[in-house]
Amino acid sequence: MSQKTLNNNELFDGILTGYRVIDFTTNISGPSATAILADLGADVIKIEKLQKGDDSRSMEPAFVDKSAYFVAINRGKKSMAINLKSSEGANIVKKLLLNSQIVVENSRRGTMEKLGFDYESVKRIKKDIIYASLSSYGDNGPYCDRPGYDAIVQAETGIMSVNGSKNELPARVGISVLDAGSGMWLAMGIILATLKKERTGEGSYISTSLYETGIYWMNYYNTAYQITEKIPEKIGSEHPSFAPYGAFETKNGYIMIGISNDNLFSRLTNSIGHPELATDPFFLSNNMRVKNRKTLNNIMQEIIKQNTKEHWYNVLVKNKIPCAVIKNVEEVIYNEHTEYINPFQTLNENFSKKLKIQPVPLRFNGDYIKIKKSSPALGEDTYDLLGSIGYLEEEIDKLRKSGVIL
Repeated sequence: MSQKTLNNNELFDGILTGYRVIDFTTNISGPSATAILADLGADVIKIEKLQKGDDSRSMEPAFVDKSAYFVAINRGKKSMAINLKSSEGANIVKKLLLNSQIVVENSRRGTMEKLGFDYESVKRIKKDIIYASLSSYGDNGPYCDRPGYDAIVQAETGIMSVNGSKNELPARVGISVLDAGSGMWLAMGIILATLKKERTGEGSYISTSLYETGIYWMNYYNTAYQITEKIPEKIGSEHPSFAPYGAFETKNGYIMIGISNDNLFSRLTNSIGHPELATDPFFLSNNMRVKNRKTLNNIMQEIIKQNTKEHWYNVLVKNKIPCAVIKNVEEVIYNEHTEYINPFQTLNENFSKKLKIQPVPLRFNGDYIKIKKSSPALGEDTYDLLGSIGYLEEEIDKLRKSGVIL
């Protein structure tokens, strides 16, 4: 495949330049994967249903046909609004496939077969296609036909059983960790498949699922259970292997402190003005501190509550104790370190104000990858894409009037 000559930084920015992706994905998991591909230079064509498009467009908070979710994970893509159930619509996508290298989908099992765009059908059109599939529970097994959102699969894979505080209701992790994580694996698999294709000329079928990602994220707990045969419990912000480790209340908020060895604990006790704790027989080693966690935490809480989060943060940072004031989103975006590393790019999404959007958080030779364009309006690129595969203006108008395209 031809690829334009790129300098060193441009090469990283556009490592997938020359690859066209037909993106059938919706909601969060699949689009998270194709956003990574777009950041890396791939020409991602988002196939959307007529009228409403991707369901994530209307997730709150939404602005006309774009939501916060949609903007964040559909950057850099093109949008084609098309009726895939019509023969004309299906033929258009088949023509696009002839000049495409990658297909990505995250539909319910059987959906792509009904549309005629499952792996075997697409392979008959494009023998060396790289086809990537993301689902809730995988391609096979007793659960493979079940619907499943991020929180549902968090429950299924044990994540909710260890998340949150002991006396509270089970809680989902506050971000769509399985959607985003599965998207990362899928993008990684696609990149590996492109390397294989460059070497062998062969395509690949790649798949992953939220369920497999959830089990992977639980790897520590799964291994620990096999060793101890003890069911892990919820411990909030604490860590099952270390103490003191967790959030402590100050006069005006919370501070997170993490102590993972005896040297750090000794420094901590000196920093908070209670060096005697380091020589207390109950707290002499990490194992003893974990065993006597409740007693130690109560002592720590009484001390920390006596001053402000700013006071303790300054004291602990000065003494190189791992800690952080627990921040909200506003405090993170405008934090001095965030502003210094500047991971965001400012995009015009046709809202009343410009938005800061973060691309893949990788730096090559010191520079972040550049987002190529803002997220597309529904069907924004349909006419241009049809023109690129030979449709005349009058043919495009006819397709629009007959309800095949938006």
